[in-house]
Amino acid sequence: MNDSNSNIKQPKRGILLWILSICTMIQAGNNMLLYALFLLFPDKMGQAVGNLTQVPFFDDAAFKEVIQILQSVAGWQYALLILVEMAIFAGALIMLWKLKPIGFHIYTIGQIGLFCILNFVIGGKLMMTWEAIIWTIFIVLLFASQLKYMRKPDENTQEQ
Repeated sequence: MNDSNSNIKQPKRGILLWILSICTMIQAGNNMLLYALFLLFPDKMGQAVGNLTQVPFFDDAAFKEVIQILQSVAGWQYALLILVEMAIFAGALIMLWKLKPIGFHIYTIGQIGLFCILNFVIGGKLMMTWEAIIWTIFIVLLFASQLKYMRKPDENTQEQ
């Protein structure tokens, strides 16, 4: 066997990349599940979430308003949200598992798509607040700081 490739220094996954990626995948997976449930079972989800208002902890005007907002989103809008959450999940997974910079680009496109859908397609009360926008930019910049640890495309291994 030829072990000439074993001398090549492989990038390491930093702890920050682990934390960011795992948290991102959990959040995106949770959002995909929630959006899928509202897309596939809008009446059942509305009824189930509506029943929560009978519980004293959830008997709040703000919570009831959130429920009404979630019930007012159209199915095709939930489908768009699922697609961008899939991109965010896939980007984080590619960055963590394969250590490829393309994962960062997919993740960033997903975040831009999420911003556009929430602010321009759905709008209303689901628009992102300034705090959410700043937080998203901060997380994207944290991911960008991890790009130096990722594998660069090699001319010898590129697909033709």
